[in-house]
Amino acid sequence: MARPRKMGFSARSKHNRNLEMASNVAPYGTWKSPLSAHVATAEYVSFSELLVDGTDLYFLELRPHEAGRTTLRVQRKEGSIHEVTPTPLNVRTKVHEYGGSSYTVAKGLVYFVNADNQDIYLIDNQLSVVPQQITDSGNTERFANLIHDQKGDRLICVRETHREDRVINDLVQVGLSTGSCEVLHAKHDFYGQPKLSPCGNKIAFLAWDLPNMPWDTTLLYVGGIAENGELEEVVTVAGGIDESIFQPEWMDSDKLIFVSDRTGYWNLYQYEAGETSVIVQDQAEYGLPLWVLDMRNYITWGSNRIVAVRKSVEETCLVSIDCTTGIVNTIDNDYCSYSSLARYQDGLVFIGGSKNRLTSIVGLDFSNPNAEHLVEPGKAPLTAGYISEAEQISYRNRHNQVVYANFYPPVNENYIAPQGDRPPLLVLSHGGPTSYSNPSFRFHVQYFTSRGWAVLDVNYGGSTGFGREYRNRLLNNWGIVDVEDCEAGVRYLATLGRVDHNRVAIRGGSAGGYTTLRALTTSQIFKAGSSLYGVADIRALARDTHKFESQYLDSLVPVDEMDERSPINHIDKFSVPVIFYQGLEDRVVPPNQTESMYQALSKKGIVTAMFLFAGEGHGFRAAENVRTVLETEFTFFSKVFHIERDDLDVNCFKSARLVNASW
Repeated sequence: MARPRKMGFSARSKHNRNLEMASNVAPYGTWKSPLSAHVATAEYVSFSELLVDGTDLYFLELRPHEAGRTTLRVQRKEGSIHEVTPTPLNVRTKVHEYGGSSYTVAKGLVYFVNADNQDIYLIDNQLSVVPQQITDSGNTERFANLIHDQKGDRLICVRETHREDRVINDLVQVGLSTGSCEVLHAKHDFYGQPKLSPCGNKIAFLAWDLPNMPWDTTLLYVGGIAENGELEEVVTVAGGIDESIFQPEWMDSDKLIFVSDRTGYWNLYQYEAGETSVIVQDQAEYGLPLWVLDMRNYITWGSNRIVAVRKSVEETCLVSIDCTTGIVNTIDNDYCSYSSLARYQDGLVFIGGSKNRLTSIVGLDFSNPNAEHLVEPGKAPLTAGYISEAEQISYRNRHNQVVYANFYPPVNENYIAPQGDRPPLLVLSHGGPTSYSNPSFRFHVQYFTSRGWAVLDVNYGGSTGFGREYRNRLLNNWGIVDVEDCEAGVRYLATLGRVDHNRVAIRGGSAGGYTTLRALTTSQIFKAGSSLYGVADIRALARDTHKFESQYLDSLVPVDEMDERSPINHIDKFSVPVIFYQGLEDRVVPPNQTESMYQALSKKGIVTAMFLFAGEGHGFRAAENVRTVLETEFTFFSKVFHIERDDLDVNCFKSARLVNASW
């Protein structure tokens, strides 16, 4: 396929231009930035779950300034935007704890899951009437992947039932007039992404069973729908051991498109007349790990065309694929992330992430090569002279394997560092661990780089986006491969003279928090750490965590090594300051993981701080808590590295438990 064009200046050349323009000489880490924690968290929102109903574009909007409430909004054809679910409604499903696919729309009728009780509600968007509650489960059932079946006057969806200490997942129908639920399919541990054919007489859906995760082993089913609404002649059409299936979509009533990694990469396939064939065989990824249920990486267009996100080692771009010839042509490569694709007017819409601007809802007309930003999350917080654009780098680990990462050099148009000075480095270890970190603009990264820090965001072995072989590097090796790949990145940058190897901090959330804590017990490279709802005790996590990930650890850490690889069992090896952040409502990594680490390090005399956030779960949604993390983490690292700044205020630790600090 033709390679996409390269646009603009490289991140390095832009950095050099900034040095030429700067007027103040100051050490790295001491620079003043216009991006305050308040600005970064003020009223910016984020988007998810795009859906199109006729000429209306619907989207979810997460509002940190409203305590993390998620609301549904709609943009009309003429461009006006209206809120469909005003406060106190909060559109969010908790299926699998991570949720996704929490609403659907059919001719102006909006069906959504309300966060407080996890029940399904109906609201007529044309009349703006009071929402009507459809289900009433007493907070024992959760719903996701809602699809409207007009023929059957029902919703078909995934249901998750919580009964005492047992969780049951199944595929169900919900009667719109009665709110009653009836099981359609129920012989697997998990279900996801049901899709009705255009004529409404067939259905496709995914299923998988413990101990597998959906990116390990998945089954794709296709079945007919009988006159009474039940499923009939349900057959497995793809999937099985060591094959992951993603996003089934009907191109027409007889042809089903899906993504499979049977050849080592998530590629596109089609199923028609009982036969499966590959559409494009490519050493690139067209699928994603199914952490949340609303993940759409492609759309069908007409009878023979697919528009998809293609991620290769070199870049991520939007491509058009001819299903007959398999020819792939680039449509757009101006963004570094594309998500939630949906057909819209004469083209499509997507959520587009860029290296130098905020992630927005973007429209692309196939007759016009210029994409249009339809909805922005807020005003641009920084001008170009303060933005560090990611350099996508690769280097070798100690096994001579290639590792991929995004490197952000310090950028601030007002400053240059003294000759010979090197910036402190913050290493980021992403969560998952079966996940991926793209180079899109992020407030947290820019907060550090505009103050004179460098940031290295590592896609360590086990990350997605580089094929199954790369993803499988972490099998039985969690806490080893990820740490080694982070270490190798620091050594690589230090050898190039781009960072100060004596001032390196590491930070991660969830699984990335585990990598952070593990690194602090096995490596001498990192001089400080920040763990956000991180894993400290693997065996306890395997016992306490939710159903979706209840056996995830079985493939990552051998049972007889769980204690050895748990940071809580190696307090004697900790010697550097650590700061912790934890949501008290976290059901994925329970708060006792963080609290036990804090108490153990406190007793050892290590400088340690801990913030516990009421009302927060796995990840922080409220603006004041995100602001607290930004301010205190930067202050903590600056104090540890003895970086002199006159704008550091230790009063930001008032709500924390801080011990053994002399400042």
